[in-house]
Amino acid sequence: MIKFLPYLITALLFLTACSNSSEEDNSKLNIYTTVFPLTSFVEEIGGDTVEVESIYPAGADMHSYEPTQKDMMEYADGDIFMMTSNDLDPIAKNITDTIIEDTNVIETTANINEDDLISTSHDDHDHEHDDDHDHEHGSGDPHIWLNPNLAIIMAESVKDALIDAQPEHSDMYEENFNNLRTDLENIDKQLTEITEDPVYTDVYISHESLGYLAEQYGFHQVGINGLSNQEPSQKELTEIIDQIQAQNIPYILYEPNVTSTVTDVIRDETNTEPLYFNNLETLTDNDPEDATYQSMMAKNIETLDQALNDK
Repeated sequence: MIKFLPYLITALLFLTACSNSSEEDNSKLNIYTTVFPLTSFVEEIGGDTVEVESIYPAGADMHSYEPTQKDMMEYADGDIFMMTSNDLDPIAKNITDTIIEDTNVIETTANINEDDLISTSHDDHDHEHDDDHDHEHGSGDPHIWLNPNLAIIMAESVKDALIDAQPEHSDMYEENFNNLRTDLENIDKQLTEITEDPVYTDVYISHESLGYLAEQYGFHQVGINGLSNQEPSQKELTEIIDQIQAQNIPYILYEPNVTSTVTDVIRDETNTEPLYFNNLETLTDNDPEDATYQSMMAKNIETLDQALNDK
């Protein structure tokens, strides 16, 4: 028996470690989010106390995504489901209606003033709507997180939800949120700097995702496709080409999760160069695994600086 004692002790230690590991895993909040910025905010504020996953696959278009019944069951098993709002997120209301009895649902834009929401497109041309499109936005531009000042309010909602769920970690959540808020304030400063005296006041992009940035920082977006990715009419297409040529616009912004053959046509007709801009609905497989809202916005700021100031 004695010669087997070391093996017995090792086995007991292994089982104890597994048990402790299981307890640690069970103590983490299981959180599902919609758009990438919320995933990033939960990770940064929650740290090791959370397990978070976006409902959108890499590179997905939030305007056309449809969760399966199996997906819905997984969301219902989570501790918290976080989204912008039922009005702004195309699929959130369907998910909320299904899982509301089983998990805590958080609308992270609930504390944002209604006057700060963009209710209609700020583009000069109205796109023709596709009658077969499944998810039309009500009257709002969903890309609210691109404005860092509004993103701070969303991040604070994330922090408050985590404190409500696990008050024992409130000090850590507060500290992490304050660090995040400082980063977002710095992003606001950088955006202010590059838009103070731009060479160009119009920014052309594959679909209308720049509304909140344009509103906050005083430039004008021209979306080739509409908010729900509806394509322009032939007349609108001709007008866009004429505007780009008249203004000698050098760049068109492309988004990785938006397919726009019309944008390719315009680029060919105008000899503009493509620039990469991530609307942050989702990340792609080409983005870094350790990407954060801050790191992705840093790239977007470089893109906007080049588009506005031809740098």
